Amino acid sequence: MKMVSKASLGVALALGMIATGVATPALAKKEEKAPAQYAPQLSKEFRAAIGAAQVAAKAGNAADASAKLAAAEALATQPDEKFYVGAIAYDVYKLTKDPAAGRKAINQMINANSKMATNLAELNFVSGNMAYEAGDYPDAIAKLTEADRLGSKSVDRLLRLAEAHFKLNQQAQGLTFVERAVAESNAAGQKAPESWYARAASVAYKAKLNAEVAKWTSAQVRAYPTPENWRSALVTYRDGAHLDGQPSLDLFRLMRLTKALAGERDFFEYASLAIDRALPGEAKSTIEEGFATGVVSKTSRAVNEVLTLATNKIPADRASIATSEKLANAPGATGKPAAGAGDAYLGYGEDAKAITYYKMALQKGGVDLDQVNTRLGIALARSGQKDEARKYLSAVTGPRADIAKYWMLYLDLQP
Repeated sequence: MKMVSKASLGVALALGMIATGVATPALAKKEEKAPAQYAPQLSKEFRAAIGAAQVAAKAGNAADASAKLAAAEALATQPDEKFYVGAIAYDVYKLTKDPAAGRKAINQMINANSKMATNLAELNFVSGNMAYEAGDYPDAIAKLTEADRLGSKSVDRLLRLAEAHFKLNQQAQGLTFVERAVAESNAAGQKAPESWYARAASVAYKAKLNAEVAKWTSAQVRAYPTPENWRSALVTYRDGAHLDGQPSLDLFRLMRLTKALAGERDFFEYASLAIDRALPGEAKSTIEEGFATGVVSKTSRAVNEVLTLATNKIPADRASIATSEKLANAPGATGKPAAGAGDAYLGYGEDAKAITYYKMALQKGGVDLDQVNTRLGIALARSGQKDEARKYLSAVTGPRADIAKYWMLYLDLQP
């Protein structure tokens, strides 16, 4: 989905973006008498020829106007005369609707080096759009970049620059222009449309720019924090990053918390992953939540098999927690038993106990710091301890850093 439509560009042209600053030959003599205005430098012969072309164009006679314009162009030697040729050629283009002729006319005005061209930013903007529509993406970038440099205020210049770079497989460069467009729109008090975020995330995903995927999906959620956007963000990131079981489990936990589990498959995958990680309590509660919301069918054979397996494992799993606690509290023990106890309690939703054992694990050491910090942050977040949760989540580095950032985004969006 492109961010700038042909229709919007057509409207821009119809509103007379090109007409600003273009004086007609018929008014030229009056302008010469006004000292405050620039007097175009036109020879007598050219003035007569271009006047005839303009009359024909105003009469709607494209063929006659083109013939007379060709005669005027042959006499055009000065910058102002060349500018007028382009201006009247654009009037003819509005009759013929020939995009190649329209683009040529705009570029004639730009390249004339005339003082009449008081709207060069707009001229370059329209020329860049025409180049884009013609598939000439390098020229589109050149013209739109110049429009930007000259102070064009249309946010579409940035969106078109982005799309032109995307067409040339320059995704990273293109995304910088989407970012500018979002910032510029928001600064003007006009909230950037959701489609801009979605487009950027899609481009980043296809280009396998995982950091950009996380950045843009997070930005979309921040601007439009719906369950659907949470799901899109987390699933897109998970699939693009090719996460293994443990990190995926922490993303599923966030999906559950943000109501982003959407369909029986999501609940089944989450519960199955929890079972595989020896967390039967989490698997059971996940499936039961799916039943309660009506998303998961109670007659689903696959789901019920997982539920039965989880239910049967819970007694032994509960007993094993006591063993983990005993080992965790033993003198000289590493933090691994404590981390195991923390994982078990987190799976059962007993966050206060999970927090205690995760902190013990960090104190004793010998554990995966990024995993423990992530899960301690999760337990604290689910307990409503936002500042404390952010402290541990911000300490996460490496492959889990983006997961921690999604959890911090969740914290940022809480009242």
